[in-house]
Amino acid sequence: MFKKLFFISFFFALFSLVISEQLTLTQTQSSSWSSNGKPFSVWNVRVMNTGSRTIYGATIIGVSNLELQNIWSVEQKSSNKFSFPKFVSQNGGLKNGTFFDFGYINNSFESAIFSVCDIIN
Repeated sequence: MFKKLFFISFFFALFSLVISEQLTLTQTQSSSWSSNGKPFSVWNVRVMNTGSRTIYGATIIGVSNLELQNIWSVEQKSSNKFSFPKFVSQNGGLKNGTFFDFGYINNSFESAIFSVCDIIN
């Protein structure tokens, strides 16, 4: 019984690792400034399919340090949840090696930390 439970747990952990490696998010800061003593920074995010299967959608979650002033080129579902823009699925999804970009202004000099879940293949 223990071996079976261990095997099932191992399988799901391995499956989760494979799913999370299908997309990479790379952030670059394009500018920053202070206004009335408050920090602001503009970030460009590249979402790239590094897996072998076409991806039609996913949920991008702002895990920490997300203090949005503005965000563009993603669909905002809640204050910290976003999904792929519609044009990604309308154009056949993200194939291996392809990407789309989105951007945001953060009320911080640091970038937000994002994670990805609910990948749709």
